[in-house]
Amino acid sequence: MKITRIECLELRAPHVKPEDCDGAVDTAVIRVTTEDQTCGIGETDAPPNAIAALLETPSTHIWSMSIRDLVLGENAIEVEQIWNKVYEGTIYHGRRGLGLMLMSALDNALHDLRGKLLGVPAYQLLGGAARNSVTPYATLFPSMPQGRSWPEMHAACLQLMERALDIGFRALKMEMLFYDLVTDRHLIDFVHLCRKLAGDERAFMIDVGYRWKNWNDALWALQRIEDDHLLFVETPLHTDDLDGLQRLADSTTTPVAAGEFLQTRHEFAELIARGHCDVIQPDMGRVGGLTEGVRCARFAAERGLLCVPHAWKTGLTVAATRQFGFAVPNCPYVEHFHPDLFPSVLRSRLARPEFHLKDGAWTLPTDPGLGVELDEQVVEQCLVRPLTVIQ
Repeated sequence: MKITRIECLELRAPHVKPEDCDGAVDTAVIRVTTEDQTCGIGETDAPPNAIAALLETPSTHIWSMSIRDLVLGENAIEVEQIWNKVYEGTIYHGRRGLGLMLMSALDNALHDLRGKLLGVPAYQLLGGAARNSVTPYATLFPSMPQGRSWPEMHAACLQLMERALDIGFRALKMEMLFYDLVTDRHLIDFVHLCRKLAGDERAFMIDVGYRWKNWNDALWALQRIEDDHLLFVETPLHTDDLDGLQRLADSTTTPVAAGEFLQTRHEFAELIARGHCDVIQPDMGRVGGLTEGVRCARFAAERGLLCVPHAWKTGLTVAATRQFGFAVPNCPYVEHFHPDLFPSVLRSRLARPEFHLKDGAWTLPTDPGLGVELDEQVVEQCLVRPLTVIQ
């Protein structure tokens, strides 16, 4: 089935607060259509206007080709070959950065499209079910402090944890983006408290948002929470501080996780080889889509490492990450940006249906593709400019 049309939808939620950290405040949705009018949808975590402009970029030579010339007319079933063709054909301007983000949305849309054309969920075309259920972990984020005191932030975090437990989550991650609001000693005490409240039967992890600039400072803190048996601590150091990550990971029993910003298996290979991280965190909207995300997971599995994907976006990313979790053997949990735990318009309303938990887990999908569709009323409300279309 030939691809005949590709669109970019630039969406932005109303009442934006740039000083906060809503990953779904805007999104670039790529919609791919075949000659029989079947559509697939995917998104990326990049400025929508930049993605739209890149989609329209014309061909100049064999290594700087347009998406129009590379993808239109291709067989929508041959997703992996399209990925390889686009990667090589855009290598001048697209091998990393915005190019890979556009590829991510395109690839996820193609997996959705292929599943719909064949009438099967996307995970079946990624290698089949590695498990019968997927356990999402709840990311608990009380927003950035924005003038609130530590007692106020402390209370907000615990309230979120209580709500997540009421929903039925089996795994929790507390976003501790407190920075100068608390000392490391206060942070350690708070980790102890959260671990106790989560209970030994649940997986618990923390994200400190690149808190430390020096690996020794990070080590001092991580050694003091080793008895809390965290599944991991996310982003203790800057993504590019591979030497520091290596020293840190080699010096503590608390597993270190990183990779939310990385793209392609090549960058993850460097993270693993030099950074010695215990858990990799590819984001399906950044890494190169489901095609490249699975490649990264396989690379990690061969080295005995876990792959727990990052997913802080709309329901389209939730849907793609859910399919990933079913297909990847070394993926014990996936991140879940739950709409009842953070106020985000596009996250809660853009994609339907919302996936409900059963005993803290998702059961095997049955709907074809990624299993969601856009709410066109929300699209109309949040579309910031006319569609960018190539056909």
